[in-house]
Amino acid sequence: MTPDVLPDFNEPMVAARTAHQALCIPMQWLNNKVQRRARGVPHYRIGHLVRFRLGELEQWRDRHATVIVTAREHVDGE
Repeated sequence: MTPDVLPDFNEPMVAARTAHQALCIPMQWLNNKVQRRARGVPHYRIGHLVRFRLGELEQWRDRHATVIVTAREHVDGE
């Protein structure tokens, strides 16, 4: 988890696919350990599972919105 995002411990944790569908964050950024670390994606490791809190991801996405838009445009070919 990145230190500048305050966790809400009452918020449920979700898998990468749910986070991707809810917030349109690329799956590779959520599933790939190197991508998560390089981009500072807030996440939790529970045993071998990686889980996310949507509120934290939403705050993170809003701070990095220009990077996400640029990446999606590149993927879409625009």
